[in-house]
Amino acid sequence: MEEEHHQQPAGPPQELKQISEVVWELPISFKKGMRVPARIIATKELIDGMDAGVFNQISNVATLPGITKYAYCMPDGHWGF
Repeated sequence: MEEEHHQQPAGPPQELKQISEVVWELPISFKKGMRVPARIIATKELIDGMDAGVFNQISNVATLPGITKYAYCMPDGHWGF
């Protein structure tokens, strides 16, 4: 079955919290089933340019069995293959 991909808006979700100058975190309450928080390493400028797919994908990683501490997304975070 082929998945349909839609253009998603740029910009971070409201739940994203700044931890330090370049560390941002989505809490486990962001998506049902998240086992750990999702951390994104990026400047504010990069965060503001990321589309919703990035936040969706890293929060999906945070739901995987066996994950511990955090799910990490690097500054070149993008979604898809």
